[in-house]
Amino acid sequence: MTAPVREESELDELRLGCPVRSAGALDAVDGALVRWVAAPRDLTEAAALMSRAHELGLTVLPRGNGSKACWLDPPPVVDLLVDVSDLADLRYDATTEQLTVGAGVGVAAAQDVLARSGRRLALDPPSARATFGGVLAAAEFGPLTHLYGPPAVQVVDATVVLPDGTVTTVADRAKLLGSSVFDLRWTHPGGSHPASLIVAVTLQTFPLAPAAAWVVCPVLQPLQVATLRDDVLAANLAPAAIELDMPGIRRTPQAGGRRDATGVMAVLLEGSAVGLADRGRMLVRRLGGHAYLTTQAPLWWGKYPFRPDEVAVRLYAPEGDLHSVCYTLVDAIGSPVPVRGSIGVGQAWAAVPGELPAGRLVSVLETLREVLLARSGSAVVQAAPPHLRELLAPYRVP
Repeated sequence: MTAPVREESELDELRLGCPVRSAGALDAVDGALVRWVAAPRDLTEAAALMSRAHELGLTVLPRGNGSKACWLDPPPVVDLLVDVSDLADLRYDATTEQLTVGAGVGVAAAQDVLARSGRRLALDPPSARATFGGVLAAAEFGPLTHLYGPPAVQVVDATVVLPDGTVTTVADRAKLLGSSVFDLRWTHPGGSHPASLIVAVTLQTFPLAPAAAWVVCPVLQPLQVATLRDDVLAANLAPAAIELDMPGIRRTPQAGGRRDATGVMAVLLEGSAVGLADRGRMLVRRLGGHAYLTTQAPLWWGKYPFRPDEVAVRLYAPEGDLHSVCYTLVDAIGSPVPVRGSIGVGQAWAAVPGELPAGRLVSVLETLREVLLARSGSAVVQAAPPHLRELLAPYRVP
């Protein structure tokens, strides 16, 4: 149960063990009243904070740069917003080739540091301001997931403070569970599930690719996607990523009845400049048509397809079945909607119009789930406009 409201003068009585202040306008979380903001500076303060908050019965919500704040389904009242920006340690160990970072460190900043040593992380989240805590708690994937696997595979260890203040490491938990994949999604708050606080994480790094090139191929119909994907994989050219962008047709009076949506597939190749040219030309010949080789990433590469007024649906469609999702959405909505993602691993996003009538929106999601469930896939609402969150709450979990 949420603790009763306290007056400003009672801040000192909280005794949270770290800097704390009253929340302001910049601390707003969609759909929730935020009371206080705490900023732990190290593990000791983080543990003391979580222990005291648990003792007082406070509702806790961690926050980094807020790049995925709309992904949350916050409670009506957040007693304590935990700002992790001061958890900013960053250490690269050249001996183990591992990087240890605080939860508040930005992924882009860490990549810049590693690049000086000729290394990189296998993380390329589409959120431009993403921090490590948010990326790992939300399992945010990018194009490099095709080559390196999901974020959980990159984690060597992590230090986490549980809701009651207990300090644990991912390696300890994995040993108890008999697992070797250090998935941190269990720390993500949702519904009545209390938040844990990621403090620091250690990840493996990889050699920085000397050069990169993209083979880009137009896609006239979703049905082409499966064939193109199979052609790319059969070429055995070690692609680093295979991405699809079907921009769809956002709803306008002129869009009614249209079922076509020309898109594009792009394949990332990495390696030496000479090798890239040869591999790129081979793949262009194999794909034929209007495929071409470029050293510039497509403008949509590594970005989300949805807007704030749309329902962002996270899709998993194994065995190259992503094209079936496109047709399902066309049939359910009446026109193509934006779909973008990693067809090499079957993970993608759909941007469903937020202005659909409530009953029809639910019907679209039910249909999408039925189609994907039959293929051992899933569809989860990751973000939605505030006025739709209560309606779509059942679809925010698999």
